[in-house]
Amino acid sequence: MTILDAAKSVGIHIPTLCHLKNLLPTGACRICSVEVEGQRGLIPACAYPVFKGMKVETDSNRVQRARKTIVELLVGKSSSGLPLFA
Repeated sequence: MTILDAAKSVGIHIPTLCHLKNLLPTGACRICSVEVEGQRGLIPACAYPVFKGMKVETDSNRVQRARKTIVELLVGKSSSGLPLFA
């Protein structure tokens, strides 16, 4: 069971883009990134297994900033609304 599966099972929403039912999780888009206590970087919830005693932050400021940056990169715009690529 992944972090995403566990969160869904208790009604916690974690956004996804690349996670599709019946396909192996890749964590490619990183939209589902979460903070896991003891891990240095953000973790893709769709591909990381849960373990007993795990502490996960799904909506911290760090997670929100990372998701915002990922979406900006995907659409090719900066937070100021200007195109990233000319």
